[in-house]
Amino acid sequence: MPGGFHPFTPGHLALYNSIKETFPGADVYIASTNVQTERPFPFESKKFLAQMAGVPADRFVQVKSPFRANEITGHYDPNNTMLIFVRSEKDRNEPPIPGQLKKDGTPSYLQEYKPGADSPMSQFGYMYYAPTVKYAGGMTGATQVRAKWAQAQTPEQKQELVQ
Repeated sequence: MPGGFHPFTPGHLALYNSIKETFPGADVYIASTNVQTERPFPFESKKFLAQMAGVPADRFVQVKSPFRANEITGHYDPNNTMLIFVRSEKDRNEPPIPGQLKKDGTPSYLQEYKPGADSPMSQFGYMYYAPTVKYAGGMTGATQVRAKWAQAQTPEQKQELVQ
C-alpha cells in the first residue's frame, strides 16, 4: 500500500484492512518515505499514527520510492511472488497509471489487477483499486485533514480532528 500518509487517516486504515480481507494470506505492507519537501509529516510520525490505529510496526516500512518499495520486495523471490499495489478508488487517475504501453508497443510493467492475474513480479506488478471510504463527516483524504487542521483555531479543535 504505497502512499504519503500525511497524516495516516481512518481512510488509510480502512484501506489497509480491506486489503487484508481482499487478499487473505498476503503479506500486506504500507510503504512510505521520509520526504517532507511538500508535506509536513516525518516518517516516524506517520508510523506512530498508523501503529495507534492498529497497523503492526513491522508492516509500516520506510522506502525510498513507494511504487518501487525495494526495501520490501527485495525480501521475496521475484519469480515466485506477485506484487500488487493497492490504492483507493479516488486515486485511480493519479500516476502511476497501470496498463500503459511502452514505446515499442509492449505492455508496461504496471498493469491493473484483475482476478486470475498470476504473473510474478519479475514480469509485471499490478495495481488494485479498493473502494474509497468516507470518515469524519465525509472526508476521503489526508489533504482534507490538513486543510481542516489549518482552519482549527484552538487546541480543542485540533484534538477533535485527530480523534
